[in-house]
Amino acid sequence: MIKKLLLLSVLFLAGCMGIPRGVTVVDNFSLDRFLGTWHEVARIDNSFEKNLGQVSATYTLAGDGSVTV
Repeated sequence: MIKKLLLLSVLFLAGCMGIPRGVTVVDNFSLDRFLGTWHEVARIDNSFEKNLGQVSATYTLAGDGSVTV
């Protein structure tokens, strides 16, 4: 059982590495333009957003240079 869980964990994390096939990186991306509060105008339903309205996300720059939501 533990071996299966370990294998599933490794496979899951391997999917997070690199750029997926068919996806291209945006040239001249400006992080400053991305930061701030974004309000949804359309949605593909996710279980964690079910029955919610007026959903927004605020993106800020963390001290280590990463982006937090």
